[in-house]
Amino acid sequence: MNKRNIKVAPSLMCCNILKLQPEIEMLEEAGSDFFHIDVMDGHFVNNFAMNGYEIKQIKEVTDVPLDLHLMIESPGRYVGYFAEAGADIINVHLETCVHINRTLQKIKEYGLKAGVAINPGTSHLLLEPILDYLDYITIMAVNPGFAGQKFIPATVKKVESLHKLLKRNGFTDIEIEVDGNIYIDTIPPLYSAGANIFVAGTSGLFYGDMNYKENIARLRDCIKVV
Repeated sequence: MNKRNIKVAPSLMCCNILKLQPEIEMLEEAGSDFFHIDVMDGHFVNNFAMNGYEIKQIKEVTDVPLDLHLMIESPGRYVGYFAEAGADIINVHLETCVHINRTLQKIKEYGLKAGVAINPGTSHLLLEPILDYLDYITIMAVNPGFAGQKFIPATVKKVESLHKLLKRNGFTDIEIEVDGNIYIDTIPPLYSAGANIFVAGTSGLFYGDMNYKENIARLRDCIKVV
């Protein structure tokens, strides 16, 4: 893995919703690889965020791929809804899917990239039976639902073990994404462990003077310390 593989996905939940379009334009100009969009229903997590109507409007003003993180119950019921809204990638939580294979197949049928997210307390070994369906795996470094939480150190070992599992089974095209308290101190060990997509929120991108171009560059450059 080399520096060119690093991808930064700003979390649009951290934007100023009253200035969302100009912020999206600045983030796109700053070199964002994806826009990470959290969808929450108040059941799987105790928070609410983003619906199909809002996602459709975002899609109309950007060419950056939309990476949807569905923190909702029964996500298989809504794959078509979010596909039509403009999703490019749909990540569903393993913990919410009774029939995970069926849900991932449905995502693929809409021509989208499929991903699975797992909570800090969920073992990566549970993913082995479904690797054939996956383009992305999102490892949560915090408990899902709210920004600003502390990074869980065990995430690094989990990413390393997952990376070895993927290599051992020949799934080297599956990319590992990490979500939760991503900044210049947490990226290097995660990158060394095998992750290459980093969801940037209040810790790593949306802070200070909000100079998105400099902040994204800082996230990419921090791997020099590895």
